[in-house]
Amino acid sequence: MLRRVLLLGSLLASSNAVSLKHHGASEQGSSQLSETVSVGCHQACTQLSATFGSAFHYPDNDQNFTIWDAKQQEVHPACRVEPSDANEVARVLDILVHHWCNFAVKGGGHSRHRDDSNSVAGVTIDLDRINNVEVSTDGTKARVGGGATTAKVYRDLDSHGLSFVGGRVGTVGVGGFTLGGGTSPFSNKYGLSLDNVFEYEVVLANGTITTVSDYDHPDLYFALRGGGNNFGIVTAFTVRTFSQGPVFTAATSYHNNQSEQVLDQVYDLWTGDELSSDVETAYDFYYAYSPQNDDFTLMGNQRYAKPIMNPPVFSNINEITPLTRSPRIATMGNMTGSPEPMGVTRNLFATLSVRPSRPFLTQALKIFSEEVKKIKSVKGLTPNFICYPIQKNAITAMKQRGGNALGIDTDGPLFLILISTAWTNASGDAAVNSMTENTVQRVKSAAEKLGVANRYRYINYASAAQTDEVFPGYGGENMQRLKQIQMAVDPKGVFTSKGLWRGFRKLL
Repeated sequence: MLRRVLLLGSLLASSNAVSLKHHGASEQGSSQLSETVSVGCHQACTQLSATFGSAFHYPDNDQNFTIWDAKQQEVHPACRVEPSDANEVARVLDILVHHWCNFAVKGGGHSRHRDDSNSVAGVTIDLDRINNVEVSTDGTKARVGGGATTAKVYRDLDSHGLSFVGGRVGTVGVGGFTLGGGTSPFSNKYGLSLDNVFEYEVVLANGTITTVSDYDHPDLYFALRGGGNNFGIVTAFTVRTFSQGPVFTAATSYHNNQSEQVLDQVYDLWTGDELSSDVETAYDFYYAYSPQNDDFTLMGNQRYAKPIMNPPVFSNINEITPLTRSPRIATMGNMTGSPEPMGVTRNLFATLSVRPSRPFLTQALKIFSEEVKKIKSVKGLTPNFICYPIQKNAITAMKQRGGNALGIDTDGPLFLILISTAWTNASGDAAVNSMTENTVQRVKSAAEKLGVANRYRYINYASAAQTDEVFPGYGGENMQRLKQIQMAVDPKGVFTSKGLWRGFRKLL
């Protein structure tokens, strides 16, 4: 029955597809903005316009809309709508399903692929108006809107002397960050973001607004803890909050010929007792290519969740004289609040996970540098090899409230790798894709030869080319359970790859 419904929807969409000018567009504007928009989406936009008034936008009248990745900025939806609460999201979804019109949902909008959070010729549901942060009376919880950004939540909680398990980059949306996992400077103490959510308010494919917790819809609660955008639209998260004042960070950089020394100390920190015993500690490193210097630089971020300048836990690393070092004590709201250019750079992420191995780190950086040198003529090229651990404490926290869907099968730590590349011109797309795929395959092979490869793929860092690796990396049992839950809550397949929201990493 599910297959028949999906096939019918697909046939209707393709048979009704026509090239339409957006309502109200000038001849010049329509030639620039016209896409292949289905009749269903044209009808849906007309109905949404009548329903949502000033919260509705056609692309030609939506010049102030910006989104992080330039590839998504180039996308022209049939229309964009900004609902203000879960009831309005449900109304939007009802209209879209009725007309069988494709859509995408934007929280912070930090994805890297068309249709992830800005719909190609469909409807972009922008949650930016659903961004309130409401702190409980006792200060142990906060209700966070699905459209809030990391910086917004940090700033609001700072005023209460509180914080939450949020990200490192302020423009990242809490929604996608949390649904995929959410690694944080606070993870060593509290776990990943998804392990610090008590309740979800979610709009299901049939328009039902459901509150989900470990005791109310526990299967869906499990699925939302790592299952991404496959189950509904989350309009609010009730998250753990905790007392938190200013924190210490120190951004350091080292010459390329110091990399081995630094890696020795970083490896010892990650695999020693310090991280387990001193839960305030976090450290991540970046190996970056600079076109200006035609060389690579290793950079480290020391993080400590107390206002202590130069914590002793970093004393061994600090014996290495850096090129630069910028220590700072500030609140998380101030740390993450710097504005970031939107819609300027094209971005590609890819990821791997490995068990600890010091030789692997050397081999991985060598592979990365070899592949990057092949494409160094790409305009605006800024490639980074980023690595940090999912600590033992964070993996232990994954067993709370019935466990999450990630299926991480090691006691830890687990080294999480992100290949992150930015560039400025579409002419570089093929070269960056090729470099990324080659790097991932070679690094994966190196890990396998050393016996430290791990199946887990962090969904928030996975590339589109890695879609088929993400959920198998959760383990066969978890993947099958997720599929069963998806089919139970979304029998029409609205949130599947052949349904209406086809972006991001799909289960089905």
